[in-house]
Amino acid sequence: MVEKGKIKETNSEEGSSLSWFQLATKEFTKFITNQKVEIYWALKYLNMKNIKFGLLFVVFLASSFVIIKNISAQESPFAGKVIALDAGHGGTELGATYPPNSGNAGIVKEKDVNLAVVYTLKTKIEEAGGKVVLTRVCDETISGRKERVDWAVTQCKALTGRKCDALISVHHNGNVDATHDGTMVIYNENQDKPLAIALHNSLIKALQLPDEGYDNGGYGMTVYNHLVSALTEAFYITNEQEAQTYLNGTMKAVCSQGGLDYSVLIGDRVNKEAEALFQGLYTYLSTPTKPGRK
Repeated sequence: MVEKGKIKETNSEEGSSLSWFQLATKEFTKFITNQKVEIYWALKYLNMKNIKFGLLFVVFLASSFVIIKNISAQESPFAGKVIALDAGHGGTELGATYPPNSGNAGIVKEKDVNLAVVYTLKTKIEEAGGKVVLTRVCDETISGRKERVDWAVTQCKALTGRKCDALISVHHNGNVDATHDGTMVIYNENQDKPLAIALHNSLIKALQLPDEGYDNGGYGMTVYNHLVSALTEAFYITNEQEAQTYLNGTMKAVCSQGGLDYSVLIGDRVNKEAEALFQGLYTYLSTPTKPGRK
């Protein structure tokens, strides 16, 4: 049995020692900033002699912000959905490396890029009201792809009593040619095709790389348990420019394993890919489909 890593706790305790007034003011500030509300009347009321009325006004606007936020979450296509994310490879299974075929000596390893994208995408889905389960939490070595899917299904059933609504396996391609680049999406069953198309179109639009299309076959995560799933190869990590762009990211601890933090680089390319996957998933969940097995 693989020992799972732990998600790095990023939830801050900020605000726990603040007074109700400070918290209300903080929410009010967020409301003003995010919604671009005209602040003239807020300032006028806060400067009134009737301070109590001004405070009530702040609390009212802060409460309105929370209500609007909750309504938005309920209207999100992610509401009530649980998505399984698979960061390909991990542990002793490096995946593609840069320079090409450099193995452990490589300065960029696909397993780390996959993990960086998955954690960035996870945050986006959760902020949109969805739930996320991970097949690979940290840098553990997982013996088989079926084990990954079985673990995802177990977690999804624990959360919702049903299988996952979709599974995305995040990978990055490799080639001996350090100038080669492109985007590909892989799926297996007919039920997977709408998800594959949505992810593919979003990645192509966002990354603007050569379109290597789709591959329909029994690859990796797409063959087990009949989950709606797709495997993405957003770009070639063996490409020199892609590797350098990844290396320009900021080091961030995303999980812990054996009591030690595990860090990956998160920068513009990782963020752009994660946003493209999020938008593709948003499109898929927003579009009524009638899945059927191949």
